[in-house]
Amino acid sequence: MSTKQHIISAAKTVLPKPIIEAIRSRRSPSHKNLLAWDGTAVQSDAERFLSSRNVADQIDGMLSPFSMAAMDSLLSLQSSNPEISGSIVEFGTYKGRSAAIIAPRVRPSEKFVLVDVADYLEVEKIRAINPDMEFIRCRSEEFRSRYPDYKKLRKNCRFIHVDSSHAYRTTFQEIKMCNELLSPGGIAVFDDYTNLNYSQVLPAIYKYIYTANPDLAVFMVTDIKAYVCRKKYLNYYLSFVLQGAVPSMVARGIEDAMISRTDWDREYRAIYLRTRSAGETGSHYGEEIYGRFYEGP
Repeated sequence: MSTKQHIISAAKTVLPKPIIEAIRSRRSPSHKNLLAWDGTAVQSDAERFLSSRNVADQIDGMLSPFSMAAMDSLLSLQSSNPEISGSIVEFGTYKGRSAAIIAPRVRPSEKFVLVDVADYLEVEKIRAINPDMEFIRCRSEEFRSRYPDYKKLRKNCRFIHVDSSHAYRTTFQEIKMCNELLSPGGIAVFDDYTNLNYSQVLPAIYKYIYTANPDLAVFMVTDIKAYVCRKKYLNYYLSFVLQGAVPSMVARGIEDAMISRTDWDREYRAIYLRTRSAGETGSHYGEEIYGRFYEGP
C-alpha cells in the first residue's frame, strides 16, 4: 500500500462519516447534490413557446427548432425562479429569429438589448412582441463604449445570446464581457460552439476560462451551442438538465431528445443535450455503462 493509500485509509477511520461523504460528493456525482425540481411550470409554459416559434419561423435565420426549444426551456426555468432576474442581451441578432423566441420571456422591468453590425433586424416584428426592445448598431467589442447604460448592465444580465462573427479574438472578448455582465443566476449562450466550420469558437472560450479563471462554467452543450453559468448556480442548472431538459424539450415538440454524459470531473461537468440517433432508445446515452454520471450534478 502506498503512502497516499495509507493516509486515505487512516482518514477513513478518524473522520466522521458525514465528512467522508461530503468529500466523496465533491469527487463524483452525488444524488445529494441534486436540487429538487418541479417541472410543472416549465412544461406547462411550453404553450407560450409554440406561439413564439410561429413568429420565429417567419423570420429568416439559422436557429433550428431544437435550439429554439432548448433556449426557451432555460428562459422558462429562469422565469419560474424569482431569485433570477436581470436584463437580456443578444450579440448578432441578424433579422431577429432568435430574438422572437427570447422577447416574450423578457419581464417588464428588464432591458432587452439587441446588437448587430448592420440593420438586418426586422424591428417591427420584434417590437410587436416587446415594444421596449433596444437596438444598438455596433460590433460586440464596441458595446461597452457605444451603449450608454452599459454600467447598469454589469452583473445584471440573466441571459446573453452570442451569435456574432465567431472570430477567435471576438469570441474571447465576448466571453470576457459575459463575465462582466452576467447576474448571479445568469446564462450566456455561445452559438456554433460545436460547429467545426467555426472551430475557433471553442478554444477562445476555454482559453479565457482556463487562463483568467473567471466565475464561469459550461453546464450544457447542444448540437450547436454552449451554455455557460456562474459557478454558484452550476448545480442548479445541471440539476435541471439531468431531470428536466428532456421532458421540457418533449413539451416543446422535440420528441427524440436525450442527454449524454460520459465523464465527470470537478473541472468539467457539462452535459450534452441532443437528439437520438437511429437505433437509440431512452433518454440517457449509455446508461448501462455511464449510469453513475447521471446520479447528480
